[in-house]
Amino acid sequence: MWVVVGMAVVLLAAAAALGADAIARQRRAAANRSGASPRTGGRRPVVISALAVTGWLLVYSVVASNLPFVHHDTIAGTATAAPPELVPAGQPTTSARPQAADPMAALKVGDCVEVPIEQTKDASGAPAWRAGAPEPSDCDSMDANFRVVQNGPDPCTNPLYTLDRAPRDKTGKARYHLCLTFDWRAGVCYDTTVMDAPSKVDCATSGEHIVQATAVFENSTSGAGCPRDGRGAVWVIWHKLQLTVCFRGSDNPGK
Repeated sequence: MWVVVGMAVVLLAAAAALGADAIARQRRAAANRSGASPRTGGRRPVVISALAVTGWLLVYSVVASNLPFVHHDTIAGTATAAPPELVPAGQPTTSARPQAADPMAALKVGDCVEVPIEQTKDASGAPAWRAGAPEPSDCDSMDANFRVVQNGPDPCTNPLYTLDRAPRDKTGKARYHLCLTFDWRAGVCYDTTVMDAPSKVDCATSGEHIVQATAVFENSTSGAGCPRDGRGAVWVIWHKLQLTVCFRGSDNPGK
């Protein structure tokens, strides 16, 4: 390309020089008093025109080869992606995951839970029992040792409750009160070695304080209604809870 440009420049320069020389000759002839003009040669204008035309043709060929709209040649290159479009600014969002729903808050009265009971000591050093975190459980399961008697925003008022679970929010306010009582059921056997922390067992289990509940009376502090077998009946009364649990006549509940 640059060779062609150079040739065009040379030809145009030569045409310009010859043209300037011809003009100078004509001016000198006009100034000559005798009116005789020197011979410029009849071929000079033809040569000047030829040089000019050739030079401009070369210039045009170079320019045309670099204008995309003049020709339709394919130019190899690397495609680039279009810039991303601008989108309207929106409200900032958070990537934090929403807090999972608490299954304990959805429990209803009569539902059962499993509460791990851990042995500990009180301030005086005497044996005591501490309840762990409850989990929903099937009431027919041996691990289901507590039953829901109240669940909601209000504090526990049911006289049967022995355990109140009240998780709190960031402000310290209780989100709900889960009120629980031990799950005594007629026909189920229990290990009552420690009556403050009994546990469900298979009725084939042997032991001094393995008992079977024969009846459960809520809002009652009397064993008069307990069913009798050949050896009578045994019952335990919780006056504060207003609860009476009846056992077989041969049973020996712990204390």
